[in-house]
Amino acid sequence: RYITQQGNKLDTGKSKVPTTVTNAVSWRSEGIKYKKNEVFIDVIESVNLLVNSNGSVLLSEIVGSVKLKVFLSGMPELRLGLNDRVLFELTGRNKNKTVELEDVKFHQCVRLSRFENDRTISFIPPDGDFELMSYRLNTQVKPLIWIESVIEKFSHSRLEIMVKAKGQFKKQSVANNVEISVPVPSDADSPKFKTSVGSAKYV
Repeated sequence: RYITQQGNKLDTGKSKVPTTVTNAVSWRSEGIKYKKNEVFIDVIESVNLLVNSNGSVLLSEIVGSVKLKVFLSGMPELRLGLNDRVLFELTGRNKNKTVELEDVKFHQCVRLSRFENDRTISFIPPDGDFELMSYRLNTQVKPLIWIESVIEKFSHSRLEIMVKAKGQFKKQSVANNVEISVPVPSDADSPKFKTSVGSAKYV
């Protein structure tokens, strides 16, 4: 008597090894070619401030994002270093100290060990548009535009609000599309405006 067992033949031609084992770059296809190699970098930052009626800054933070647009051939490896000089000028901190980034989120292409060692962002980028990293800074930053307001009451039904705005950034910088909202009572009647720069409207 013989004991027989049925089996299935493994098709080795269709089997795939997980990318985690082969260290393959899953976010970028091979064979990409461009006639002109280009990389565009945008650093977008928002400054959030909480200021009391006396003009003292109670809370300030910077929320930032680094976005890239990549048109490179092959499998390029890029390195991006962080320059803390500008932030030191804003905060007045010791240049021997590094700026602590909080809530840092990197794209999966970034080699995290390299960043932890020397703050260099090393990566093989995806093709096209993507967000390389996002971050938050809890640090004292002076307002880019200083707002001062004075409210004067003339009677029970009339008051005058004077608002002054002063730019505190460098002269070579320009602020575009600046909007200042002044809250007024919902029952305000026949408001009148006078501006030295720009325009005003009641909404």
